[in-house]
Amino acid sequence: MSVFEKKVSIVVPVYNGEKYVDRCLRGILDQKYKNIECIVVDDGSTDGTGMLCDRYAACDLRIKVVHQENKGLSGARNVGTRYATGDYVVYFDVDDEVTDSLLSENIEIAEQEQADVVMYGFWYYNVETGKKIPNLMQEKFAGEDELFFRNALIPAIRHEVFNAPWNKIYRREFLVENKLCFDENYPIYEDIIFASEMLQYAKKIVINPSMYYIYNVRSSGSLISKYVDKYFESVTRFYQNAMRYCDRYSDNKTQVESFSTLYMKLVTTNLKQISCNGNMSFGAKYLKIKMICASEDVQSALLHANMSRKRKITHFLIRNNMIVLIISMYRVLGGVKKFR
Repeated sequence: MSVFEKKVSIVVPVYNGEKYVDRCLRGILDQKYKNIECIVVDDGSTDGTGMLCDRYAACDLRIKVVHQENKGLSGARNVGTRYATGDYVVYFDVDDEVTDSLLSENIEIAEQEQADVVMYGFWYYNVETGKKIPNLMQEKFAGEDELFFRNALIPAIRHEVFNAPWNKIYRREFLVENKLCFDENYPIYEDIIFASEMLQYAKKIVINPSMYYIYNVRSSGSLISKYVDKYFESVTRFYQNAMRYCDRYSDNKTQVESFSTLYMKLVTTNLKQISCNGNMSFGAKYLKIKMICASEDVQSALLHANMSRKRKITHFLIRNNMIVLIISMYRVLGGVKKFR
């Protein structure tokens, strides 16, 4: 079978995304690689998303639309995966953009290397400032699981190439055989939970440093920039997965350090969100932050994380359970930034 005879399933979850649907689906239909099916999951949209998706499906039989009650991003991706019939699965977010060679070049690599997963480079595009920043790894990697752990994991963490599902092509059988799906219990950072589970099963991994995906960053209204319930539980689940992954290999100190550093960055972001939350009482903030500081995972990560000079003070406060000082510090810093 020719490389171009392999079928690719593109899963696109959509919730109230009518202003993005047209550009997204045009980007998919304009792919140089034509043997595709696009599974659009209308996740309980209340705007014109569903009607617009149905209109596209009526014009191109490769587009299939699934309408469902709102299940959230993870639930929508999981449903799309269950409908997929392709040899490979790709996840796109409806409000991002792609180059027309994304599928053709990366499917060819996946077939040549017989890879379970191909990761590829991307750009960050700040919608508010118009600034486009390349997120580019310098070298291509192709190798078995342990070789990836030794030689490519740390740069993949540093460049955020491992985190998201949208800059990867997965062999569908790999996902099915290992029962890999997105955890619907978490409303945020479900992507790195999925990634940290996926790495434990992938036997052959490729990193293609070329860039194909444009990740549109919208800070206003982003879940990452505001307090979200179960944030801490979500990032801790990721960290626990990551430590299990590292435990598979000896001489894992630098890998544990990289994951611990990432985890503590996510934890300190959560502490800031809690401290600056105007809808939460001081007592509620105190109890929440006290629970986080007392967590065995947090205290363990503090021992391994690579602390920048900037974060040493925060880590000291966490280690010593100085809850009031943590809240005061973030409220002061938040106020300074607000009035700049």
